[in-house]
Amino acid sequence: MSFLLPLGLLALLALPIIVLLHLLRERRQRVPVPSLLLWANLPRRIDGERSRRLPLTLLLLLHLLVAALLGFALGGPQIAGALAPDARHTALIIDTSSSMAATDGGASRFEQARQRARTLIAATSPGDRVTLIAAGPRAQIVASGEDPFVLTAALDTLQPGGVGAAINEALTLAEAALDPQFSRRIVVVTDGALPPQPARDVAVPVEWVQIGSAVPNRAIIAFASRPWGGRIQVYARVASYDTAPFNGTLRIVSGNQVLAEEQVTIAPDGETEISWTLPGGVETLRAVIDGRDALPQDDSAYLSVAQGRPITVLLVSNQPAALRRALEVIPGVTVVATTPAAYATTPERAIADLTIFDGFLPDAWPQGSVLVIAPPPDSSLLRVAPDFQSLDAGAPLRQRGSTLEGLGFGGVVFNAVRRIEPPPWAEVLLASGDLPLILRGRTEGHEIAIWTFDLAGGNLTTRLAFPLLVARTVRDLAPPPLPQTVRAGEMLMIRPDPRATTLVIRSPDDRRIEAPVASVVTLDTLIEPGFYTVEEQRGGATVLAGIVGVNAGAAIESNLRPQSAPPLRAPGNDPGSASGQHMIDLWPWLAGAALIVLAIEWVYVLRRR
Repeated sequence: MSFLLPLGLLALLALPIIVLLHLLRERRQRVPVPSLLLWANLPRRIDGERSRRLPLTLLLLLHLLVAALLGFALGGPQIAGALAPDARHTALIIDTSSSMAATDGGASRFEQARQRARTLIAATSPGDRVTLIAAGPRAQIVASGEDPFVLTAALDTLQPGGVGAAINEALTLAEAALDPQFSRRIVVVTDGALPPQPARDVAVPVEWVQIGSAVPNRAIIAFASRPWGGRIQVYARVASYDTAPFNGTLRIVSGNQVLAEEQVTIAPDGETEISWTLPGGVETLRAVIDGRDALPQDDSAYLSVAQGRPITVLLVSNQPAALRRALEVIPGVTVVATTPAAYATTPERAIADLTIFDGFLPDAWPQGSVLVIAPPPDSSLLRVAPDFQSLDAGAPLRQRGSTLEGLGFGGVVFNAVRRIEPPPWAEVLLASGDLPLILRGRTEGHEIAIWTFDLAGGNLTTRLAFPLLVARTVRDLAPPPLPQTVRAGEMLMIRPDPRATTLVIRSPDDRRIEAPVASVVTLDTLIEPGFYTVEEQRGGATVLAGIVGVNAGAAIESNLRPQSAPPLRAPGNDPGSASGQHMIDLWPWLAGAALIVLAIEWVYVLRRR
């Protein structure tokens, strides 16, 4: 016998406590007598002498038995049991990609796959084990065990959605999950809507169960836009996966208003591209085609157009002119300037997305992102040398990072530079010899960039590199806008406002999803096509809200013709280790026995009363 949780055996310390309580109860028992005269001649107990006889009553034995059973149960006892010679462990991989939602033969492909999986689970013998794996855009284990009811309940929670089926990832996960002591196999239930797969070796037998027949389908597989002056240029690509030509209508809709409509003709297994120039002032666009096919999810595409993220910049400087000019030409940026002396009382400090300190630093980093220029030597936040240092004119500049990529600093003179000791949370992006000029890092939730040089002491502000450097730094420090659109099931990475504490996502059917705020929040639950609203909240109030479109149309998913199984090199059978053993949990039996003993004690107490 072994124990999964040996610390649970500490519950057995209740045994001596129960005995002690019973001893105290017996010594203090009161007995009514008719007279004390008969007790006068009894030998007296010597002072200090105590009775040590244990009162062996049925109630004490029942209490001790219950405490012992529960104490051993908390330790998680297990015993080794022999496997049956034909015990089997099956890894059941279910394709949950968008194409499985297609109607085929009167029912969806996914419902047909689910029925196949139910049949397989019901056919398992006692002692067999099944591991259920969902293969959508990512593979994950949904359930594992021997109980058909638990496995079927987990199967019923699955729904199709998301572009792409990670079958290769699921096969790797299945190989790792299968117990070599069992006879192993992998069963893949899929419609085969996969890109060409390379040949691979699989260590156990694989059974490929193909779902679906050749049904025609039309899909919007690309939808994008870009601003064009005060208007919007919109582009859409429509594909037809059919042996016959397709004639239909493609509409562009904003809200309930049709902005554009065009008749399209697509050749068999062909594509067509259409573009429009539409009026501005709209937030969302939806492209709709009357596909009249088996997969309606890809007959619509969704696009969020108003994706600009406003940025409030608080500029703290005694000489803000050059910086202010460079900041005000950046789209979406609002600049509020103040002096170091007035910074503590400036109301915008609480709402600034980016604070720029020029020659000044407060005692603590403010909320939001920070750009520090020419930090003073008396700061408690950075270790800065008190004296200015001249640069070696012949020393080459070393630059790295995407923010500075392609920027030329030829002819730029950096004068009045103080040496700064790079903090452990920052990396040097630009340096002259061993003298850091630009640093970038993150500490305690703050995105921070540091320029060690004084703008007034050099000629950088007169060069073309200056407005480009300012714009790139602002875009790097400030949270980026949401993408216009993502594919269903695709990872959506959000860098929320540093002031936000909660991220609230509302799905197309108005379901509410909350996620805790981190420096980067990754969402992988957007599998239903439509518009999702993303709200960044602080204390229940919305700091910023945006919209992202989620689309199911893709060349891989929308072609519903059956595809052949990928080339898998796998053995024909796997007998497993028939002499192996598996561990049997005893705690459910011990807990059940404890309940039975408690019931007996309850009956015993009632009868005594």
